[in-house]
Amino acid sequence: MRRLTRAEYDNSVFTVVKHPTPVPMAQLLAPEDAILGFTTHDRLQVTSLLADQLDTIADQNWGPVALGNLATEYECAGSKGEEECARSFIKALGARAFRRQVLAEEEADLLELWRAVRKESEPKKAAEFVIQAVLTSASFLYRTELGEPGKPGAVVWLTQREIASALSFAITGGPPDAELLAAADADKLVTADAREAQARRLLKTKESQAYLERFIVEWLGLSGLTSINKNNQVFPDFSAAFKDSSRMETMTFINHVVANEGASVKELLSANYTFADGRMSEFYGTTSTPDGTRGRVPLPANRVGILTHASVLTTYSLFDSSSPIRRGKFVLTRLLCREVPPPPPSIIIIPPAVTPDSTTRARFAAHTDNPTCAGCHRQLDPIGFGMEDYDGLGKYRTKENGLDVDASGSVEHSNGKFTFKGGAELAKFLADSDDVAECVPLQLFRYVMGRDEAPVDSSMLADMRGRFRADPKLKLGDALVGLVRSPYFVHRRNP
Repeated sequence: MRRLTRAEYDNSVFTVVKHPTPVPMAQLLAPEDAILGFTTHDRLQVTSLLADQLDTIADQNWGPVALGNLATEYECAGSKGEEECARSFIKALGARAFRRQVLAEEEADLLELWRAVRKESEPKKAAEFVIQAVLTSASFLYRTELGEPGKPGAVVWLTQREIASALSFAITGGPPDAELLAAADADKLVTADAREAQARRLLKTKESQAYLERFIVEWLGLSGLTSINKNNQVFPDFSAAFKDSSRMETMTFINHVVANEGASVKELLSANYTFADGRMSEFYGTTSTPDGTRGRVPLPANRVGILTHASVLTTYSLFDSSSPIRRGKFVLTRLLCREVPPPPPSIIIIPPAVTPDSTTRARFAAHTDNPTCAGCHRQLDPIGFGMEDYDGLGKYRTKENGLDVDASGSVEHSNGKFTFKGGAELAKFLADSDDVAECVPLQLFRYVMGRDEAPVDSSMLADMRGRFRADPKLKLGDALVGLVRSPYFVHRRNP
């Protein structure tokens, strides 16, 4: 059982109330914690604050909206009994909301609510109360994958409706559509080929593209781009306009890669172009679009792919300087899937103070020379030092405080050590790295399944990695196909 995320809540509500135009309401809900870097984890709860917010949205927003959209479902023709119409409405509404058939007990409860309101009000008001009850029900807010009945401890198939739901949420971040539900009701989701066909179909939808864009943003840790702040006396280029331009550059680029390049990780990391407006083009020192609006422009030789975007480099920096440690940890944990343990409790974590007579590299090298810290920093620092050709705002530099910048670095990988000079050279290496090709499916698994991997998941991860690596472009959709094809995806063990 997993609680819907904010995005999944929005997508599910659109389906339940049949609203033609997405109106994201979940952005008003309490923010969610991230685990393993993702907000899609299986420890999300319904707190008292969230419960109040969900009640308010159902009462003041989606309940009234649904009344108009669902009028043909709850209005009763003269030839039918009103209670018969109410039962039909409850069954249809509940099936969409609960992603399964409505149980007899649920039908009885909702019908009793209908009757109670109907005593004092018209059928329209009774329908509104039923809609609100459904949208705040645990059966709506939680996705259940319990499987078919079986002996305790036995491995059982998920029901066909559960498979449809799990597949749809894995590909689109939302509930199954009519075609997928029809396949489930016809028992056509048993074979891996049938599940792949449905997955391939859904990967072409705008819902799937939005889902993969959210994955990339959370995977790369870019959810906080709107809240970045910098010391503009140190970085005079920084402003609210710069922050917006750099954020929109990256989001437009991600959208392009997902929509037009098949969500290719290779393209994401190695592209020689970006989507910049006049401000960012000038910042990068490249050509601008004719009218200065945001558009596709070439990246200069000192930048390659999303890792050298100003938004990314700024995210992994400090308020008044760059941060080799943050950048090194970003590459190690998010792109290479290596754990970096927290520093010992006895270590006081205070970045070295900015001084006008030394480089950032020199300050951090002295700061992390403590033997207690050497174990982790031996991996972190060489990566971050190799990205010192970009300052804390992501601007390319060869000098700092009048001193030459040393942007030589190295990164350890499964086959040895790669030495490089500058972030562009590192980005090219990572785009072709076997370690990255192994890591990305694992990150996608954590995002989709909402949990860390376990030994039993090794076969499913092998299926994802095999599909992902089969195409040199490293497309995220192929990894998802490997996931839904796996027999482990459609089985559960009974408690």
